[in-house]
Amino acid sequence: MSKGFRNADATQELSEQMTTETIKEILEADREQASHAAEVRAHGGYGICEGCGGSIGQERLEAIPNATRCVRCQADWEQANRL
Repeated sequence: MSKGFRNADATQELSEQMTTETIKEILEADREQASHAAEVRAHGGYGICEGCGGSIGQERLEAIPNATRCVRCQADWEQANRL
């Protein structure tokens, strides 16, 4: 084996660690969004887009009850906040 290459087990372990970290980050972001959505609901803003002030479609709210942006504003936000 060449010195510049990891063995398969070490590579697999590193890949699993990265996947685990990514999953943790996604779950934390989901928890933060749920908390934010609960605060928006508590202040009477449920169903109102925090981006444009318009209505969030009923289908979107059924699919994603914690949504705080309409589809268009969410897409714009995700594009602007891409890592």
